[in-house]
Amino acid sequence: MFEQTLYKWSQILYKRSGISRSNITTSNYQYLIDKPAWLSMSNNSDYRKAVAENPVLYGCIDILASAASNGKKYLVDDKGKVVSWDSGKTGVKQARKLFVDRPNPLQSVKEFQFERAYMFFTFGNNYVYLNNPLETYDTDILTVQTMYNLPSEYVQVRQTGKIYDQVELSGIIEKFCLTNYSPVKEFNVKNVIHFNDVNLSNVGNSIVGSSRLEVLKMPIQNTQLAFEAMNVILKSRGMQGIISANNKDATGTQIPMSPSAIKEIDKTFKTEYGVREDQKQFLISYSDVKYMKTIMNSAELGIYDEFSNNAMIITNGLGVPSELYKTWMRGSTYENQAQGVKNLYQNKVIPHVDNEDQYYTERLNLRKYGLKLKTDFSHLEALQEARKEKATSLSMNSRTAESAFNNNLITWNQYLDMLDIDPVAGGDIYKYQRDEQTKTKVDNTVTV
Repeated sequence: MFEQTLYKWSQILYKRSGISRSNITTSNYQYLIDKPAWLSMSNNSDYRKAVAENPVLYGCIDILASAASNGKKYLVDDKGKVVSWDSGKTGVKQARKLFVDRPNPLQSVKEFQFERAYMFFTFGNNYVYLNNPLETYDTDILTVQTMYNLPSEYVQVRQTGKIYDQVELSGIIEKFCLTNYSPVKEFNVKNVIHFNDVNLSNVGNSIVGSSRLEVLKMPIQNTQLAFEAMNVILKSRGMQGIISANNKDATGTQIPMSPSAIKEIDKTFKTEYGVREDQKQFLISYSDVKYMKTIMNSAELGIYDEFSNNAMIITNGLGVPSELYKTWMRGSTYENQAQGVKNLYQNKVIPHVDNEDQYYTERLNLRKYGLKLKTDFSHLEALQEARKEKATSLSMNSRTAESAFNNNLITWNQYLDMLDIDPVAGGDIYKYQRDEQTKTKVDNTVTV
């Protein structure tokens, strides 16, 4: 009963201070009565709202989606040789239309890829509709005219209930349904590519991916509360402190200050003292004056530290290096930020996009025409610097390894290892032994 009364009065006080709350965030204020209140993260609508309302979460999703859409698609043949987009090879012209020119009349390639990645990292699922007007023909690179991202928030996967004894996707999934239409719009399995994150929740038999935002709901909620707390402090500062004169008469009785004296002190503090030019920083008083502070700032409450810590948990959970979403006050070096970009691409984005290219290759039947889809990120400045560093390092290793081998300090296989080359049979020998073997072979050849 007491907790409910306290919560009710807290709402009234906040309304009087000019701070309003939406229905979405009203439950957040349970912290006023020492009870944790976590966001509901159980469906696609919750994920969309969380990204839309939380700057930390939106920033991380934006970084991931932007990075994933920076790649340039290209084709290789069965032997890994690059196939020119100008090649007359079957399927190349159609692939160029979808992955280089324009996937659909409404979006550029980058816009399409950004939207795809945004939905994937937000909902854990992305559905690409392959527009094949020739329903009687198989859906492949020759029949697909356009590609569209279906809104993941409203897509439902209608399953057959059979998994382990099936050999075709159509035996596992009946239809993909878009529920924001009336009646529900249905899509044939062959016309949708479903990209999904790993499902670790045992829901959907790993067919439907699970959003990583679900497990991050606690730090997401904590950053939201930190924003709200900082807003309350900044908007409703209230009285900063109390200045009291402890003047007493001969009998020890407190002498109250007159209204004119109070007004004069207030005027003096506002005009003569402060940190502006020509203002005094210190007050020298011959009276017994006391000051009692009545408000704490965000730093004293530890809000910034808690915000930064929870923001870092979110970035780590989504695979974004913390250097790329800076939430702390101390500086960050250029080298740290550059390394963060490299880590983002090498550890998160490139493996993710490479996996998606395999999906495209399979579902568009590119192998049927001797093609594979790949993505190149080598044009990015951050990765070009990384290759330069690797080349420089390899050059230095090469000179060091050669010197060590020529001086019989390392074996031939150790030399190859320093150059990132696989060892060879019989290579655990030093230079003098290798020279002897070579000389013996030459002598035998001359003798014969």
